[in-house]
Amino acid sequence: MKLSPKAEKELGDILEVIQTEADIVKQDYEDNPSDMDSGSIVVVHEDSPLLKDENEELSDIAYNVQPKTINEYGDDDWATPTEEEKE
Repeated sequence: MKLSPKAEKELGDILEVIQTEADIVKQDYEDNPSDMDSGSIVVVHEDSPLLKDENEELSDIAYNVQPKTINEYGDDDWATPTEEEKE
């Protein structure tokens, strides 16, 4: 299916915006790298009030969760191979 010239221009404009945003995120990470060893992670559930009310603050609903112990495979236990799979 061939796109019309108008659709091609619109797609090109969208791609340019996406690339610009990606460049900004990349530069921000290079300027302010995160400490992956800190264990800090924010998970937002699809039914979270954070998504329903833009005035809701993360600090109003967040709580401290202890990270799972990571095994030698770089993951928690659900993905750890069984003894039979290791051999």
